[in-house]
Amino acid sequence: MSLSLFILGSLADENSNPYQLKKELLDAIPIKISEGKFYYNFEALQKKGLIEPVETIQIVNRPNKTMYGITQKGRLFLEQEIYNSFKKVARLEDLYISIYLLKYIDPAKAALFLEETIKHEKNRWASYKEEFKVSKEILDAKQQRAVQFISEHAFSQSEHNIFWMEKLLNFLKAF
Repeated sequence: MSLSLFILGSLADENSNPYQLKKELLDAIPIKISEGKFYYNFEALQKKGLIEPVETIQIVNRPNKTMYGITQKGRLFLEQEIYNSFKKVARLEDLYISIYLLKYIDPAKAALFLEETIKHEKNRWASYKEEFKVSKEILDAKQQRAVQFISEHAFSQSEHNIFWMEKLLNFLKAF
């Protein structure tokens, strides 16, 4: 959904064409994206009535360039989906585009959603630690060492992610 959010957010500022939007995305945010996935998302937004063609520019000896704009339905959808992204995030990377589009929402409201998400993530990982202690007892010594390595990595990653989610929370509160 974040790719669709970027397209909607970009068109909320000004009309544009798919090629220009893809270039802006790659210049603004460090992500990898296939051309097919980008154009698929663009067409899906149009089919849902969230964006629409607003102008066709004809240039001599060049293909026509269709400019698109966001619809009112698209503006409402954009705002709601940005809020939703703060409600259901598990990895900070999944919020890059929503963070980029903060100007379209109330950051204080997003902060409330993120606070709940952080609490949920902390509880989820605390539960995993308890389950891990129990399940480890049925393994042989080599499996226990392997599982120990894997779990250390997973728990470390979760702590790192929660640390950055908390930094984002402070960022939202100061935005």
